[in-house]
Amino acid sequence: MSTINSNMGNDLNYALITGASQGLGKFLALDLAKRNYNILLVALPNENLNILASEIKDLNVNVEFFETDLTKKENILSLIKWANTFPIEVLINNAGCGGSKYINDASEDYIDNIILLNIRATSLITKLLIPNLTQQPKSYILNISSMAAFSPIGYKTVYPASKKFIDFFSLGLHEELKSKNVTVSVVYPGPMKTNPDVSQRIEEQSKFVNAGVIELEDVARISLNKLFAGKTRIIVGKLNKFSRIILALLPLGTKIKILSKAVKKEIDATK
Repeated sequence: MSTINSNMGNDLNYALITGASQGLGKFLALDLAKRNYNILLVALPNENLNILASEIKDLNVNVEFFETDLTKKENILSLIKWANTFPIEVLINNAGCGGSKYINDASEDYIDNIILLNIRATSLITKLLIPNLTQQPKSYILNISSMAAFSPIGYKTVYPASKKFIDFFSLGLHEELKSKNVTVSVVYPGPMKTNPDVSQRIEEQSKFVNAGVIELEDVARISLNKLFAGKTRIIVGKLNKFSRIILALLPLGTKIKILSKAVKKEIDATK
């Protein structure tokens, strides 16, 4: 079941953000509103989107929201039908999920949700909104990957693979759409304190990991600045850029061992 709320405004310059109720999605929505974009918020039901919508409305832009579970294909189709009633200039695929578990402890639903949300929902939403985006004089797609895309990681397994998919999907899409006046960018955030559970997991990791944490507002601002500047691959923060170089230089087996050991320590600390 999808819930729709509308506040009528002007009909120009809409940005759609999935996973918009909290974390990076919320700050991307607020930043885009400050740039005078009308906002389409998408998130799960009962995540207080109405409160965020009211906050955004105070920035003197139109805001609409659509509450739904994007792991269900029929909900994606309903979302697209609704979204295509607006001229969309910016699409941000931020909705995603992950976590750290021993593979034997991961339920079928846990694995399924990562694949359905991170991979299928991103792919289908993008594909189905491209006709709308290409009707605008200039449009933008920002996909949210992760620093985890740069290496396989034990005890995360499915999550880094899903974020590598976002990486490759975005780069291929960039090549395909560059002649259609659509800019496609992919951002690789490092650790972010998006909610209390994630914050606790980050704080239990090493000082090096915690040193790489960047405020969500800053990640949103830098990501959007680089998106609108036409940057294809976006890494935010000096330490994350340094980590990317190190990961590129390390042998595959070495980086898997180092990263997996850190994640295992995190899991065992919570048991």
